[in-house]
Amino acid sequence: MIRAACLDDATHFYDTQRVNRPSELVNTFTDSFYFAKDLLGRFVYANQLLFDYFDLADPEDAIGKTDADFFRGEITEQIRRDDLSVMSGRAMVNKLELIEDGRGEVLWLITSKIALKNRDGLIVGVEGVSRSARHTEMNMKPYNVFYDCINYMQKNFRQGIYIETLASMACMSVSTFERKFKKQFGYSPKQHIKRLRIQESCRLLRAGLTIQQAAMESGFCDQSYFTREFRAIMGKTPKKFQRDITLP
Repeated sequence: MIRAACLDDATHFYDTQRVNRPSELVNTFTDSFYFAKDLLGRFVYANQLLFDYFDLADPEDAIGKTDADFFRGEITEQIRRDDLSVMSGRAMVNKLELIEDGRGEVLWLITSKIALKNRDGLIVGVEGVSRSARHTEMNMKPYNVFYDCINYMQKNFRQGIYIETLASMACMSVSTFERKFKKQFGYSPKQHIKRLRIQESCRLLRAGLTIQQAAMESGFCDQSYFTREFRAIMGKTPKKFQRDITLP
């Protein structure tokens, strides 16, 4: 009964909260997820691409659900922290996110969010757009001072990468490079390299490699350290990740 009431609230969100509905233009996006949530984190709108990706039969299937219905562990907690920050009035612009969905796939997204306001100017939720990080980097190439650095990290993450080398490529001091990189993407350069390695290890685990093989081939020289870092980013151990992707 409570669930039905929550669903009803989310379904009639735009009318009861006096919010203008999103333009139908968002349903023409072929490379971006558009979403809107209420103050409790329940989806009140999802564009065509988003529910296509999650194999939902109808857009209404997303209404009333939260990120916990689609993602796991620390991922949902971080998303909620970001949403609360945005709803307090701080917009989130071009944050690099690593999202592991329930199907064992890893998405690298550039996400921007703003507070969703009603016609009276009151904050009633959050709305945002998430776009493929790889696709975004290609389109930002002429403008993004970090493009060459990101490309270098993607090609060499299995090896040791010195921050001094990256800073030099961007024509910055190390401290300036680290500060501007984190402001742009939400992660430090070292964290980005670590996430590239975790992303690769996920791919290798899905391909059937052992945990030790995945750790070594993705750039980790110690399996225990790999397990700790994997758990910190993915919210589960490599062993549990393996079990989850083999479930029917």
